[in-house]
Amino acid sequence: MKIIKNIRVWFYYLRRDFFRNRLLKKISKFALTEKGQNISNEADFLIKNGITVFPYPFVNNYSKSSVELSKIDGYPVVNYKEKNLYFPNSYSDEKVINYSYNLFIEQDESSPHSYKSPIFNIDCNDVLIDIGCAEANYSLEIVHLVKEVYLFEADRKWLDPLTRTFAPWKDKVKIYNKKFGNEEGWIYEEFQNRDLLIKIDVDGSEREVLKSLDNLLTVAKSIKVAICTYHKNLDAIEFNDFFISRGFRTQFGKGFMLFYYDKKIKEPYLRPGILFAYKVNG
Repeated sequence: MKIIKNIRVWFYYLRRDFFRNRLLKKISKFALTEKGQNISNEADFLIKNGITVFPYPFVNNYSKSSVELSKIDGYPVVNYKEKNLYFPNSYSDEKVINYSYNLFIEQDESSPHSYKSPIFNIDCNDVLIDIGCAEANYSLEIVHLVKEVYLFEADRKWLDPLTRTFAPWKDKVKIYNKKFGNEEGWIYEEFQNRDLLIKIDVDGSEREVLKSLDNLLTVAKSIKVAICTYHKNLDAIEFNDFFISRGFRTQFGKGFMLFYYDKKIKEPYLRPGILFAYKVNG
């Protein structure tokens, strides 16, 4: 059995490296074309450093050894921007450190995945709706700046960690262990005529969320949106069109991401990480 397992592991890494090497060659070739000129710097970084999600030097500012990990009541806890961020107690220390290391990288100010918007600021009257929050690092970072927070996460393993993370703000944070959907009328009643700040990261299911949001976008007083656009090839184009057609002002964040986990990835290979959209109704 051990021999079979070792063969499977060897075959997995062989396939992975083959895919990555082939992808790198395609990116290098595309960057030399007229269409690929805007990713030439990123392509150079990838050629020198290998395949990585964030093809920029800022990633070198972080190390796993700098992650401050402790345990509280048996739960792994990381110091995330001077606040306690809890993880499932089933997670090993190594898994938590790797996870947190990636969080710090993705939310660097120079990161294409940063949720800091170029077209709107956070206001004390904003009601944050964090859809697909997982550990909810973004909500934790700004919880003290907004009026209320609504967390939506369908994976049950995050319920206890989220409850512990936001215990200091339990009067202003509501946690829903479910997908965000429009099948419940309370959503529209709750958010009508309010200033909404909506963050969407649902691992490729963003289109389903947008369908649920469509009616809500017309009843809110103002809407600020940060939505991930890197999971699928056409996300950036289609999501931008969605918001522009509804009267939003839009702008992408900095740079591009290489989401090489998508086995259907194709030109232009590198994708914008976050689309920001802003609108005031009435």
